[in-house]
Amino acid sequence: MVTWLPGGPDIVVEIDFAPVPASVPASAQKLAFSRDAGEYPLWVRCGKGGIKKIGGVMALDIRDAGRGVREAGS
Repeated sequence: MVTWLPGGPDIVVEIDFAPVPASVPASAQKLAFSRDAGEYPLWVRCGKGGIKKIGGVMALDIRDAGRGVREAGS
């Protein structure tokens, strides 16, 4: 998702539930491209797998929050 801001950098949000197969461009590559283009990249993880740290890319890990919500509902 991309949010255009007049007078500011665009915000690019990538939401991942799990790592993607090697044949698909990885979120890390897409977010690094956005960063290099002068945009503000935000990586939201809400499923399984790790989060690769990328300089200049903000990562938001909401996996623990999601588990808490699921457990509260059961």
